[in-house]
This record gives sequence, structure tokens and C-alpha cells, in this order.
Amino acid sequence: MILTQQSQNRGIALRPRLGYPIMIADGLCISSAALALPLLQEHAGISYELSGRLLAVMSAGNLTAAFLAGTLPRFIGMRKTALLLTCGLAAGYALMGFASLPALIALAFLFVGFGKGSILHHATVAVNSVARDHTRATNLQNALFATGALLAPFAVHLLGLFPAWQAPLFGLSGIGLVIWLLFIRMELRPAPLKGREAESLSFLKERHFWFCVAYLFCQQCSEVTLSNWVVTYFKDAGILTGALSSYTVTVFWLAELCGRLIIVFLLPAKSRLRSLTFFAGATLCAYVILLRSAPGLPAFLALGLVGLSIAGAYPTVIAHSSRSLSNASIGIIIPVAGIGAILMPWLVGVVAQGAGIRAAMACPVLSLAGMLLFGLLADRRPQ
Repeated sequence: MILTQQSQNRGIALRPRLGYPIMIADGLCISSAALALPLLQEHAGISYELSGRLLAVMSAGNLTAAFLAGTLPRFIGMRKTALLLTCGLAAGYALMGFASLPALIALAFLFVGFGKGSILHHATVAVNSVARDHTRATNLQNALFATGALLAPFAVHLLGLFPAWQAPLFGLSGIGLVIWLLFIRMELRPAPLKGREAESLSFLKERHFWFCVAYLFCQQCSEVTLSNWVVTYFKDAGILTGALSSYTVTVFWLAELCGRLIIVFLLPAKSRLRSLTFFAGATLCAYVILLRSAPGLPAFLALGLVGLSIAGAYPTVIAHSSRSLSNASIGIIIPVAGIGAILMPWLVGVVAQGAGIRAAMACPVLSLAGMLLFGLLADRRPQ
């Protein structure tokens, strides 16, 4: 009887850690949106401008879900909230495969955004509820997300061997269903609070918190735009041709995975906050190199350098954005920063439609410069 009880306790303790495998599957599904765009452009005839709108709609769903994930638990509980919102991936990709009208395709991307925002929020809260080192746990989660993301082109290629062009979309819907089933098994509870300060919203009065939010806003402008537009950019700009262009996603996320693992296991905790400025500066330089790179191997190497440079920015700023990584702080950070993930992909689509894809991909230089500015401001906080 005692052994049975101990086994049950161990099972309950491990359930929040289901957030780790969930992040792998989530990374695979979310990064596949960049691979879904060329499919839809070819078979549904969507334009650059509409592609930008679809990515903006997905980011709007991400923002909305992150906001709801931070507020709905007060009324219906975290478990019901998670199960309600995380089904978005399965529903979105399934609808994407059946839809032919732009409005229905937009609704599908909105559902995918719902799934992304909710999964990221609840998996982060669940894992950090049992983690001792929030920065390390958050970086590890995002490293696993990158692992799933770099596997996406291989999964889409295998699913593309089926006769129907929608097969990759239906396969991604099935993976989204698996994620939803894992959330059924997961024990969800708020992150632990530490004293009265954690119970309040005092972090909203800290300038450092808002510098981190602004930094993350600019980071999301840059990373989401690049990860979602890079396949189209490399293909249509003639940098890479054919199916090879799809594997630019793998290069980008493999570089991010390496960067995040380096931060988790090698970067001292005291150096992590000050590294925000380095991440921004290195990414800005690497991205300029990418825009000026010759087709082929130089462009691949430059893309990898961008991924390696920006890898640690998101998880590090999330973990350091407030003194208590709580349900309330995550519910503010992710939605506000998510506005950047809406604006920049849409702007790139508009510019690409009028001036071409090469001119459009220069837009993220502005957001990378903003990262550098707010990284310097955040770095002024006494250590």
C-alpha cells in the first residue's frame, strides 16, 4: 500500500514535467506554419500580402490565448482553460486542409495561434511550478521547442509523400491532438508564490520589467518574422531552389537549439541578464550579414549565425522580467510582446507585395535595433 502511494506521488510529481515533451511537439507544429504557407500559396493561390495577414492573424490568436490563459483560470480553473485553448492546433491545421476560402484559412491560422499561445503559457507555468532554477527551466523548454522546430521539415516531407497535398496539414493536426491528450494527463497548478511580493502586482511598477517587455516585443518582431518568412524568402529570392529551401527552418532552429543548450549548461547564472545586450548586438550584425550573403552555403551559414545569436533572448528575458515568474506576470509579458509578432510579419507581407521580398526582409533590422536599445536599458539594473 505504501509503495502504491509512493508511486502515485511520483506520478503526480512528474506530470508538470510533461511540459517538456509537449514543447517538442509544439515546436514541430508551430514552425510548420512557415512550411504551410508555400503549400497554400501553390494550391490556394494566396498572395504575399495575404500571407502576411495570415501570420498576423496567427500571432493575434497567440496573443489572445496568452491573455485568456492568464485570466480565465480565475473563473473556470487552469485545467479547463488549458483544455479549451490547446485544442487549437488540432482544429486549426485540420481546417487549413479543408478550407479554400481566405476567410476560412484565416480562421484556421487563428486557431493555430490559440494553440500556440495557450500551450506556451501552460507548459511554462507547469514546469516552473516544480523548477528550482527558472532561467534554466525556461531555456531548456525553449531548447526542446527548437528541437521540435528543426524536425518540422523532415516531418512535413514524410507526410508530403502521401498523394493528397493536404496530408502534411492533417498530420500536423494529429500531432496537435496528441498535445491536447498530454494536457489531459498533466497536473496544472499556478507557479509557487514567494511572500506578499509574489502575491501582488508590484512588478508592474518596475521600469526593469517594462524594459524587458519592450525587449521581448522587439525580439518577437524579429524572430517570428524570420522563422515564418525565411522559407519564402530563400525560395522566391532565388537563394535556394526547390525542396532544399524548406530546410532553412532546420538550419535556423538547429542553431537556436545549440544556443539555448549552451546557455542552460555553460553560461553562469550571474551573466545571463547582461547577455541580453550581447544577444541583440550579435543578432543585428548576423542579420545584416544574412541580407548581404551570396546564395547557397554563405546564406545558410549566416542564417545559422542569426539563430545562434538570438537563441537565448526569449527565455532569458522571460525568466528575468520580474522577481516572481508567476501566472500574472506571464499573462502580461507574452500578450504584450505578442503584438510585435503580429505587426512585423504583416508589415513584411505588405512591403513584399509592393516592393518585393528582398526589400521586405530588411524591415526586421528596425526591431533588432530596438532589441539592442532595450537590452542596454535592462542591463542598467543593479545586479
